[in-house]
Amino acid sequence: MTTRIGQLRHRVTFQQPGKGKDEFGQPIPGNTGFEDVCTVWAKVRPAGSNERLVAAQTQSGQTHVLITHYTPTLAAAKGAWRVLYGERGQRVFGIVGLPREVEDRGRWLVFDCTEKVNG
Repeated sequence: MTTRIGQLRHRVTFQQPGKGKDEFGQPIPGNTGFEDVCTVWAKVRPAGSNERLVAAQTQSGQTHVLITHYTPTLAAAKGAWRVLYGERGQRVFGIVGLPREVEDRGRWLVFDCTEKVNG
């Protein structure tokens, strides 16, 4: 993989579905909000046609690829998570599938994402 640290120039925020609690500390059923997990530097780029072709065999709708440093928190990301990108998070990406660890060296994580129109 030829990603260099200088290419991680996009600030993104990973979010997971909310685990809101009421005043007694009990989970709120049907809570659909999102909570920030972490904000990191990443490389965000459109998916190439070959990547979309390969992704279509197992997953559908991939429009972008997001690459970031490996962290155990992000390695645990699930498809229900989302990524906010751009000034004030005006672009929202849903994570398609699970993140891939590149080269099994614990350096990079790759996320296949699809851009959501209405967050």
